[in-house]
Amino acid sequence: MSLLGHLTEKPWLTPGPRPERPERSAAPAGVGLFLCVVTVLFSLIALAYLMRMGSHGPAIDEPAHDWAAVREPPLLWFNTAMLALGSVAFERARTAARRNDAGRLRNWLLAAGVLTLIFLAGQLAVWQQLAAAGYFLSSQPGICTIIWSEADQPVQHFITGNPAVAFFYLITALHGLHLLGGLFFWSRATVRVFEGVTPIGLRPHVDLCAYYWHFLLLVWLLMFGLFLMT
Repeated sequence: MSLLGHLTEKPWLTPGPRPERPERSAAPAGVGLFLCVVTVLFSLIALAYLMRMGSHGPAIDEPAHDWAAVREPPLLWFNTAMLALGSVAFERARTAARRNDAGRLRNWLLAAGVLTLIFLAGQLAVWQQLAAAGYFLSSQPGICTIIWSEADQPVQHFITGNPAVAFFYLITALHGLHLLGGLFFWSRATVRVFEGVTPIGLRPHVDLCAYYWHFLLLVWLLMFGLFLMT
């Protein structure tokens, strides 16, 4: 076609299929919005934790009378290491997807899933250790009252109804539920790798999983630090 033909061409009138534009996935925006909601949720819980700790104390810096620090089982350190290694495994999986290495992507995804399951199993073991030590939830009335005396609340009630224990169970349970939700999407990505989908095609999914795990690792480190400080 001549130069004049190119200049006078009207492509919107030319019959035939129009060139397709690459589709933009809404998944990154959805995950980002969800992480914002989760951030607000855990921030409010942490704030409530700190406020409740001193709500009935005679001074701001003195804990409440019915509040007692929970001794963190050493197993929590092991669990934290497993979650951190799972986050590292997801980062390695991202690298494998970027290099289009299906074998390494499959291995690192499997490693990330196994490490996460070990973390969750370890958290359940921590719950069992706390329950065996007497730190479990109680439905007895009068556990948390403004007027408190040692005669009204024996030592065993104090340990059983300690609100710090309730917060520990709440925070660890919510964190574990978010990890279980992440494992659902991890399993979908892993199955697609075994089905032969190219790593390049799975790269967006692997990236989102990695970002999600990094975020939950950060949340856990902050919550664990809160437990240790209080």
